[in-house]
Amino acid sequence: MTAVAAPTIAITFKERIMNMPDDLNTKKDVDEYFKQLMKDIKEEMKKEKIENAEKKKNDKKKKRDNLDEDGNEKPKKPLNKYQQFIRDNQERIKEEFPELSNTERFTKLAEEWGKFKATLEDPTEPAEPVKTVADEEEKEEEEEKEEKEEKPKKVAKKPKKKAAE
Repeated sequence: MTAVAAPTIAITFKERIMNMPDDLNTKKDVDEYFKQLMKDIKEEMKKEKIENAEKKKNDKKKKRDNLDEDGNEKPKKPLNKYQQFIRDNQERIKEEFPELSNTERFTKLAEEWGKFKATLEDPTEPAEPVKTVADEEEKEEEEEKEEKEEKPKKVAKKPKKKAAE
């Protein structure tokens, strides 16, 4: 993009008025010149606006392309298990149940995914408990208490009594 901003209507108007021909003698001639001038300026501004919009649109298209700064294609992330399941089974469901709408079809796929997911999880392995911030804080507090208990306590020495004189 250029650093120079597009001229505004006021700037363009001032430039054109300064270049107004000297042979305009009557108010009627000046008014006609003014009307034509405003019409021309508005048309030019519309054209500039359209050109700028097209440039922005083209820039957006370039950004949408899956390219990095160097112009190389970015690698796509691999599909997760759910996405892969949907991709693999969508056509099958469409063929088995052609009367279903898209919403109903995806509901059916979601039900099948729930059953399939249950087979993926191994029931013999215990599920890992979900760790929370509160659990971690409790653990840290317990460790601090244990460290304090492990340190030997300093016993305050009693002042020795002087032998009776």
